[in-house]
Amino acid sequence: MGKGIVRSLLGTTLLLLVVALGWQGWQALDRTVTVVRVEGELTAAERARATELVSLFLPAGVLSLDTLALRDLLEGESWVDSVSLWRSWPDAVRVEIRAEAAVARWRTDALLSARGRIIEPLELVSLDTLPRLAGPDGSAERVMQMFQRIGDVLRPHGLRIETLDMNAEGGIEVRLREGPLLVFGHRDLGARLQRLDLVLRQQFPQGLEEVERIDARYDNGIAVAWHSADAGRALAARQLAKGS
Repeated sequence: MGKGIVRSLLGTTLLLLVVALGWQGWQALDRTVTVVRVEGELTAAERARATELVSLFLPAGVLSLDTLALRDLLEGESWVDSVSLWRSWPDAVRVEIRAEAAVARWRTDALLSARGRIIEPLELVSLDTLPRLAGPDGSAERVMQMFQRIGDVLRPHGLRIETLDMNAEGGIEVRLREGPLLVFGHRDLGARLQRLDLVLRQQFPQGLEEVERIDARYDNGIAVAWHSADAGRALAARQLAKGS
């Protein structure tokens, strides 16, 4: 038998030996997952749901577990913001979940995150303290942007949004918490917010208790409706006194 053939056979044998040893080593390390740790600031229902989804990938080895597919499945849940996974040898997997933080109610039975993602809660939660937002299908992200933009103008005046509704044309109505209704059109929101801010600072430094409605849809001004005619006359008298 020629030397070349012998070298070839020896090389093949060594390669098979390395593969066999590698496979045996892999099998030794790829122990069946028996411990799953779900971590994060989660409700009991969220933790139970996450555990249920992880169980769909078991039984599996700690090394052969498809962590990418598991992460995708978990992040597909509306209440999940992000997921991190770690293999913990010899037989454990650690799953850390960051839940979406709700900043508003969406329509009747959903929630909305700061980035405008609709969250479908897994259990009943108290929603009374959250503002309620609503809009056409597919408008959640835009409605949240409007909520944040209008809120930034109102906040320095001590005013908070209770409800915000966007109609099909993009027009916005805002009900203030313990305050009047604000009406905006579907265009030039920036300019109208500037006028509103100016009016609030100059005309209503003491608050809006007597105001029923503020209509900011006009191009060059703002219309104010009062709870009573006396309140309007009182403001006019104060403005006249300041000018005299």
